[in-house]
Amino acid sequence: MGEMKKEARIRMVQNRICRLLTFLPAVCMACLIFGFSAQTGEESSSLSRQVTEGLVWAVDQITGSGWTEEEVQERAERYEIYVRKAAHMTEYAVFAVTVLLPLRGCGFRGRRLFLITALVCASFAAGDEWHQSFVGGRGPSAADVGIDFTGACIGMGAAGVFLRRRKKARGKG
Repeated sequence: MGEMKKEARIRMVQNRICRLLTFLPAVCMACLIFGFSAQTGEESSSLSRQVTEGLVWAVDQITGSGWTEEEVQERAERYEIYVRKAAHMTEYAVFAVTVLLPLRGCGFRGRRLFLITALVCASFAAGDEWHQSFVGGRGPSAADVGIDFTGACIGMGAAGVFLRRRKKARGKG
């Protein structure tokens, strides 16, 4: 009888460890977001400018437009803000999914699952903006919290659609 209790305790500990490990992607995303926010304003602008230029060059190559260096730079300058905001939304969409799925694995369902995920994401976005107030050349932005949260809602929506389809495919819907 004592051996069975010991095995049951071992399984329980293993399950708890596995459950905790499912949050590792969310922790990694939080660290990635925090790392981007720790960049100075100059570093952040330089990175987003490089990404935008790369995207503009790719569009030029795909469309065969033959833009000059000056035209590429002008377009990169024009579209950089959109690339930056799309990056914010994408980060938080992924973050929301990496928070939602392990919470679901812990037994949260329905509105409660989405509410807790939304609170985690909104709180992290607000805290991240506050963190930026201590970084050179950066500052907090309520608009960015809104953009981040919009990305999180997109991620939660996509996860919700996936989970609903998965449930129907299994014949439980």
